[in-house]
Amino acid sequence: IVGYVFRNAMLPQVTGLALSIGTMVGGALVAEIIFSYPGLGTTLLNGVRGQDYPLISAVTLLITVMVLSANFIIEIIYGLIDPRIKAAQAD
Repeated sequence: IVGYVFRNAMLPQVTGLALSIGTMVGGALVAEIIFSYPGLGTTLLNGVRGQDYPLISAVTLLITVMVLSANFIIEIIYGLIDPRIKAAQAD
């Protein structure tokens, strides 16, 4: 019984994780700026301050690719958790 309940109970949790990935990245960028950790947030802030548009575009593209790849991995995990979703995705 636990195995059946676990699969059905995990889907909403994985969905919540997928929706919060962008917020986590945004929070990390703010934390980097506040605590002056070197990272993408600090690089993005330096690019904005220096009006370096290619740097701003590159950092934004990198963040977008990271969030999209994380969401893609979450979609693959959906198929592993619940085989009914894998069958629906194949159609």
